[in-house]
Amino acid sequence: MVNRISDTARQVGFEVIGGPAAQHKRLLLTASLMAATTGFEPFSGTAEESSAAHGPDLLDEVLGAGRPAPRGAAARPVLVALDEVAWDDPDVLAALRALPAARSARRVLWLLSGTGGPAAHAPHRHPDTIEVTLGPLHRRDALRMAADRLGGTPDASVERLITACGGHPGLLTAALAALTDEGGYRVCGGVASLAAATPPQRVVATLLTADPRLSARTRDLLQAVAARQLPPRMSELTHLPDGRAVSVLGAVREAVEAGVLVLDGDRLRFRHPLLYEAAALLRHEPPAGDAEGGVLSPTEEAITRLVAAGLTNRQIASRVNLSPHTVNFHLRKIFQKLGVCSRVELVGTRLHLLGPEFDADLTPPTHESRPAHAG
Repeated sequence: MVNRISDTARQVGFEVIGGPAAQHKRLLLTASLMAATTGFEPFSGTAEESSAAHGPDLLDEVLGAGRPAPRGAAARPVLVALDEVAWDDPDVLAALRALPAARSARRVLWLLSGTGGPAAHAPHRHPDTIEVTLGPLHRRDALRMAADRLGGTPDASVERLITACGGHPGLLTAALAALTDEGGYRVCGGVASLAAATPPQRVVATLLTADPRLSARTRDLLQAVAARQLPPRMSELTHLPDGRAVSVLGAVREAVEAGVLVLDGDRLRFRHPLLYEAAALLRHEPPAGDAEGGVLSPTEEAITRLVAAGLTNRQIASRVNLSPHTVNFHLRKIFQKLGVCSRVELVGTRLHLLGPEFDADLTPPTHESRPAHAG
């Protein structure tokens, strides 16, 4: 939709500046500053009077990338179309308050697009602001989108992949692009079908890797859920220590809001079998540059289990009969193998260690005790 609006704006004479919001922070900050100079009051004079009263037109300088823009009625209007907006970003929040009052010698229309929407974060609404909320693609529209891309009406096998995308247009676009790149479909008699019984692995993995709603923490959680023989219970997760519960439950919420996981009674399950397959594929994919493929030794696995139980390095040393220094050495190797940077991330990648079958055989550690040979 953002691309279509941008194309239409160009056709009617707008200058269009677009891309991810993170690449245009300077625009947002400058517009906020320009609004602050006017005291958030509408200006009724001419553009020249505004510039004279409030100094150089900073916003116009940024829009013109340092080149003076033409003044007066002949100046082209500008559409600033920013996508992937993080609504809880402090700079974005400031811009939401300031943009309607930002004054420039050029007419500027702002289009901000992102997942979720600003309703929960915007402190107030301005009469010059229009908010549009889009839900998931209707099945009919998703099928039409796939037919246009593949050159044929999707059959049941391709429709299964479309359904796994959950109506997210960006994710569906990425999955169809991967299917095309892999040569994973064929068209016969106007019908598009998979070239094999199942989609190529790269296409399946795209269902999680290309989903912009999922953070790295949540993808780690999904891999851990896929590793369990039984889906995890929410009651298990709510009884985790506070430090781990905040991280794990935050990832669960993100996965549920994205429609990847669903709550079935007390258990978390994948919404679609292909999403489970995607998580399983990512779990068995070794981290980049890791010759050992993320496989832990028995000692490293034991230490990881004790970290998941909330034990300190000194308590772990007591349990595995090693010095705290050696435990710390093993932890650094574990972090490197699994591609994590903290104990919280480590627990997220090893969520399957948090089940009742693990907790049942834990005995309380000896506080701050060390074996005789410990350093």
